[in-house]
Amino acid sequence: MSSAGTLSALIAEADFNLRWFDLGRRVRSVSRADAEAFEAGTAPWPFPYLRHAWAGILLWPREGGEPVVWFLRFPLDEQGKLQLPVRDGFLRRLNLALKPDGNAQEKHQPAKALDGALQASGLLFEPPPERQAAFHARSSLLLKRPASEHFTRVLAYFREPGKVAWDQLALQGIADLAVRWEEHRDLLERRMPELAGPVFITLCQCLESEAIDHRIAGAIAERGRRLMADEAGKGPEIAAAIRGLSHSVATGLRQAFLKEVLASKAAFDSEVLAAIGSRCTIDLESNELTPTWLAAVASSQSQNTFNLLLADLMTLPAVRGAILDAVRDPARPDTVATAFGNFLHGSGPVH
Repeated sequence: MSSAGTLSALIAEADFNLRWFDLGRRVRSVSRADAEAFEAGTAPWPFPYLRHAWAGILLWPREGGEPVVWFLRFPLDEQGKLQLPVRDGFLRRLNLALKPDGNAQEKHQPAKALDGALQASGLLFEPPPERQAAFHARSSLLLKRPASEHFTRVLAYFREPGKVAWDQLALQGIADLAVRWEEHRDLLERRMPELAGPVFITLCQCLESEAIDHRIAGAIAERGRRLMADEAGKGPEIAAAIRGLSHSVATGLRQAFLKEVLASKAAFDSEVLAAIGSRCTIDLESNELTPTWLAAVASSQSQNTFNLLLADLMTLPAVRGAILDAVRDPARPDTVATAFGNFLHGSGPVH
């Protein structure tokens, strides 16, 4: 039986290459050093979300063969570190699946044996469809594989929207375009104003995993402003615009847009407020933006929604500090004090 003390070490012994990704708030790479420190229990997961590490693990045989993808959700302790008993139990399952005296057929099919242990572990999760599509698009690029068969039709739609029905576009094809945004920057910028609403939403959900530049971010924000001026219930598209901007390098542009959103009627939309709270955590480290967002959530959403959003954000030290500053401000709205008091104690304002 293997003596490997981490998942990475065990997979290496099985002659697989390995890459770690985070799939919590968006798809992003996790460095080997961060992943190994997390597995060893010496460092927290770099991107905690809802008190879990939402990991995507890409494996591919060193001697050639099809890649294997695992989506694993690891519970975190109060410090954001891996719960070691969970790690050890999972490793025991994997060791049993790969032990030398195991089933002879499985010994020659390590991917099948590993997958069987995974299915029995209780750690498996299924990401939202747009997150899976973004992950597979990113993985294809990493492995130098072509885009999916759906990419050609999506590209045709963006080139001539009038000649391709938008409702015939596949999610995976849109994700393939999003991950190749640098190559198709001009096309994306030009078409952003006229995309069908569902295509715009899906594209932005995929772009939330990309560090898009000022040009594409500006096109998304401009469409978002037009949506805010429309009285016909455009909350889902505005929320999508926020998600599409959330990982952009255009920080100033994004924060200016978020201020406009919070000053508009969209600030009462639950999907819009959740998009800010779940995707724009870097921006919520700001003492300028956080009080406005917090007041909007406290005044327009249920206590349960307030609790759910804050339970996650209070685990992020910088955001926690900004929230506490807003709550302690003597000029805070009474609704914020009451909602935060209920969050902490179940009733009563915070003094």
